[in-house]
Amino acid sequence: MRANQITDKTEVIEYDSLHEFYEYLIHTPFNDAFCWAKHFSVDGDYYFTKTRDFSEAVELFKNGWSDMATKLVQKLKVIESKTEPTMKPKNVLGVAGYQAIVPLYLQGVPNNMVTKKMTPVKQKVITLNKSIDYNGDVSAAQIIEESIKAMQIVKKLEAQGYRCNLNIVFGTTTGYPSKQFVVKVRIKSANEKMNVSKLAFPLVHPSMLRRLFFRFIEVYPHVTKSFVNGYGSPATSNEMRNIFKGEYLLPNFIKKDVNTIKTIDDLENI
Repeated sequence: MRANQITDKTEVIEYDSLHEFYEYLIHTPFNDAFCWAKHFSVDGDYYFTKTRDFSEAVELFKNGWSDMATKLVQKLKVIESKTEPTMKPKNVLGVAGYQAIVPLYLQGVPNNMVTKKMTPVKQKVITLNKSIDYNGDVSAAQIIEESIKAMQIVKKLEAQGYRCNLNIVFGTTTGYPSKQFVVKVRIKSANEKMNVSKLAFPLVHPSMLRRLFFRFIEVYPHVTKSFVNGYGSPATSNEMRNIFKGEYLLPNFIKKDVNTIKTIDDLENI
């Protein structure tokens, strides 16, 4: 875990993996603000969280959300079939080949024959941050729908040769006294293939926000009593972009048609 004070009002906390985030949640006691307050990570109902209790959310977090993973695999199959090759032919010189370079041959250069060799396509590494900031009046079904769009975008970009670091980000703010916490959790590194079973819960399930991130607010020591009850207001997309400059934001609501997104340039005004 890394905590970075961006301004007097904004603190950014980053976790390098889902496991690191989980270990912090379960081994950190409730903070002073929430010690005697109601804990929505526990008391949230099924309609709001799509899990019956915190234990069920943890179980899905650790072992995977198999029902959604199966659905996602079907949705991503079409994109996977259009994956670009990661190797390309390149002309190289050698002592054997299919065509001679006459000037080199006449000069007595041994490597005077052209042959083709398959070489890796250079892949650009990019970092994508999926915002899971949603107000309390956003339905669980809407969260699922928007999160599936994000996974489709990641798949499409990787099909075009990009290697993607993928994070989920959550920001919450209170007005008085003004304070903002932004949490960033790495759920996929660029050197990893997309593991749908691993990503289904943290990227798509409403309980990632409404139980596990709520639990973060309940345990993080710097959280103040102004977050009790409402847990703060979601950070805006502009705030997230300013905090994570040089990276690409997949906002909580993706307005652009996913089918039109093929390169990182298409992420503008998403």
